[in-house]
Amino acid sequence: MTATQPEVRARITISENARGLLLVAEVLTGDNRTVIMQPWIAPPASETKPRIRILRRPVWDQAEPMLDLLLLNSESELLVLTPTAVSGFRMADGKWMPTGVAALSLARPSARDPRGRIEGAPGGFRVYLPGTTCSGTLQPTLTVACAPGNEPWPVNPRDPSFVARWVTDRNVLESPNFQNAFYAGANGWFSTTGHRIVDRAGNTLGVSEAWGTDFANIESSCVSNPTVLVSGSGDNPDRDQAQALEIASGRATPVSESTALPGPITALWPAETAGQATLVVRNSKTGNYEASRLGVDCAE
Repeated sequence: MTATQPEVRARITISENARGLLLVAEVLTGDNRTVIMQPWIAPPASETKPRIRILRRPVWDQAEPMLDLLLLNSESELLVLTPTAVSGFRMADGKWMPTGVAALSLARPSARDPRGRIEGAPGGFRVYLPGTTCSGTLQPTLTVACAPGNEPWPVNPRDPSFVARWVTDRNVLESPNFQNAFYAGANGWFSTTGHRIVDRAGNTLGVSEAWGTDFANIESSCVSNPTVLVSGSGDNPDRDQAQALEIASGRATPVSESTALPGPITALWPAETAGQATLVVRNSKTGNYEASRLGVDCAE
């Protein structure tokens, strides 16, 4: 007669003690009971080395708010856009020397938190402000002529397919590429007035860390997917940060370390030069507005 093997039953539970998780296995063999306890230690998170290094080059600082800047003629000439004027400078002996100021004739008063854009155009430049569009020339002198209206303009000078225009009396944009008002757009993603980053269909971008409403695409050969420079979340009014993120499969992943800034970012635009972006920060200590060019390089 064959002996009957006793029934074996096992129950596994997960507990926790002061050191971490504890796996408890209780094995019942007939009337015998065996308890096995084994601590479980999570493997260390894999550290991803930055693939991009952000390079910050100061260009100009002043007490009056700056909305944008434009470098022309191999960066020997500089145009600075403020809420009320365009100022011109020329590089001489390593310093920017003023060449003229052209006042802007605004169709509408500036918004409380003004924003604007200046871009190069054949024979001069164009200025885009909420409710006002201007054309300017550099020769023989700096002049600007403005008219009411919100003409569309390419958000990225190297991507004419993505155009936007200001919403009158507001500091937000609208575009045929997107159904709602937004603060910034790049690579098919938009920063909405509801403080969400979404695509054209309304899908939310997965972001590993909080970021602000300002971002701009920037070209880089260091990564294979589209890359954006983003501002910080704005939790601290005395400082901010800029970081490069790679966007792939509906998720944004940091590919650079955060670059600390001396105050909140007030403007972040794609530059006229590939691989660069224009950054404006209000220094929390001096109160001045500091404009820089951000570039990227492959990290060693």
